[in-house]
Amino acid sequence: MAFDFSFDLDNNLVYIKASVSIDFVSITEAMNALSDDRFSKDMRILVDIRVVDYVISEPEILTLLHSPIWKAIIGGHKVATVARKPAQFGMASVLARRTADPAGIETFYGIEEALTWLGVS
Repeated sequence: MAFDFSFDLDNNLVYIKASVSIDFVSITEAMNALSDDRFSKDMRILVDIRVVDYVISEPEILTLLHSPIWKAIIGGHKVATVARKPAQFGMASVLARRTADPAGIETFYGIEEALTWLGVS
């Protein structure tokens, strides 16, 4: 699978780590996988794309933003994305800013900074 999920129920966090080879299809499949019974509306989401070579395109961002999957999964959650490459950081930031609630999504270069922003010690 292109994404590994771990649930930290003590911190109300789902950690999503992407593998090197992901694409737009695997992103939408990962979002569908968040129907896990342990995933609740009050969970925070940490997405780790540091090892990924893929960079989402602007047309894919627009497709994602208009999808019912995005609205169902992202709505109401605090989401932190951790990127390594400037292009990934930039496109993740574009996605965050185009979301209906941009204050709930942020992009970082470091895990610790992302966890602090999410309120996880």
